[in-house]
Amino acid sequence: MKRLSVNVCLICCVVLFALPVQAAEQKQDQRPNIIFILLDNVGKDWFRCYGSSENQTPTIDHLAYNGLRFRNCYVTPVCSTTRHMLLTGRYPFRSGWHTHHDPAIYGGGYFDWNREICFARILRDAGYNTCISGKWQINDLFDPAQKDALIEHGFQEYCIFPEGKKGHPAHKKRYWDPYVIQNGKRLDTQGKFGPDIFTDYLIEYMKTHRDKPFCAYYSTILTHIPVVHTPHNLGEDLTPREQFAGMLNYSDHLIGRLVKALDELGIRDNTILFIVPDNGTDNGTDQNAEQSLGGRINGRVSGEGIYSLKEQGINMPLIINCPKLVGRERVSDDLIDAADFLPTLADLADAPLPSGVTIDGRSFAPQILDQPREEPWRPWCLTQYYKQRVVRDQRFKLYSTGEFYDLSEDPLEQHDLSGTERVKTDRATGSSQAELQAVLDSLPENAKLPWEFRSISARKIRAEESRQKEAEKTGN
Repeated sequence: MKRLSVNVCLICCVVLFALPVQAAEQKQDQRPNIIFILLDNVGKDWFRCYGSSENQTPTIDHLAYNGLRFRNCYVTPVCSTTRHMLLTGRYPFRSGWHTHHDPAIYGGGYFDWNREICFARILRDAGYNTCISGKWQINDLFDPAQKDALIEHGFQEYCIFPEGKKGHPAHKKRYWDPYVIQNGKRLDTQGKFGPDIFTDYLIEYMKTHRDKPFCAYYSTILTHIPVVHTPHNLGEDLTPREQFAGMLNYSDHLIGRLVKALDELGIRDNTILFIVPDNGTDNGTDQNAEQSLGGRINGRVSGEGIYSLKEQGINMPLIINCPKLVGRERVSDDLIDAADFLPTLADLADAPLPSGVTIDGRSFAPQILDQPREEPWRPWCLTQYYKQRVVRDQRFKLYSTGEFYDLSEDPLEQHDLSGTERVKTDRATGSSQAELQAVLDSLPENAKLPWEFRSISARKIRAEESRQKEAEKTGN
């Protein structure tokens, strides 16, 4: 018995001394990991969890039905303006980036880290590991003055399709045999599919950084045109629309791989997953997409998407999932816009917002974590393209050009209520128009950037304005 007592004491001492070592090995910083997935050019018309008749997103739908989804999330109607808005937390009129511009293709001005603060920099400075995987189109990474733009913006690691000007080897090489740069080194991608590369990178990144909070920005290249075959349908004879459907289905497959990796790494319960597109579905204007690429919703193929300020172009899915922190299915009517992402991510990361900078967005972290708010949520959300702005409340939508719609009964915006008798006689209609007009009237003019937008759409806008001015002069 004496020897047994001595052995027990020795075991107890070993256990007691081992406990601090084990505790030290455990993750000390319990702030949540963040994976922010930005899908490319696909709207609600393709997501079954938002009423689509298509069946291409089973994984995303499952995440929606077992997490939080918002009914109304406003982005801008085209990629670069949405990206600039969500990265900075500032409205386009505030930053001056209100028109599409892709410096990697057109040259000229770019996303300047001396003018704007990206959410990655905020989280990096708060102790998060940060990375980006996918596409980056608001800097020209082949310009010597911008080659370190991703690091300057706060991304410590990256795996990127950088895009390049016409004639450059990187130009539009995003899918098969893509042009990919990982942490300053070009990868050998012969025979590989770009989206696979970016997903593989993220999974390895999570394995390396799972013991410390990380923020991974997955800026996907799917489903941007041109439409292509994926590894799941190679060799099949498909129409452009069928190819587009396959691209979205492959996006869903890759998101499933990420979720599976989170489970296998044991970090699923402490990783908040965001899924949101940058704008509505492309309308099939590419040379190899002769038919509409819109998804079927409410019995019709959607005909509005990219570049449209109608709801199909700017009101996007927003799905947030984390079994432990977000919980089971919830659906929110709160009005969200892209400027809200930066303060929300900062809030979740317990990171201070930058001083001396006007942030237009508001944090919806309490809604994500199902916590009460100290003050009411805002009654309107806003977006814009060039000079045209739109603002909406829960029911009505007003354009800066005067068009006014009741979205509850006219979601396709076919019946303009401005100037009608209803505005004068129906109190709810009239008061909403007045309140939304007051919001628009309170906003400043567009800030001016020290460079000119060079995109095709920007040139078309300037040409049309010149035509109108000339017509006014001649009286035609």
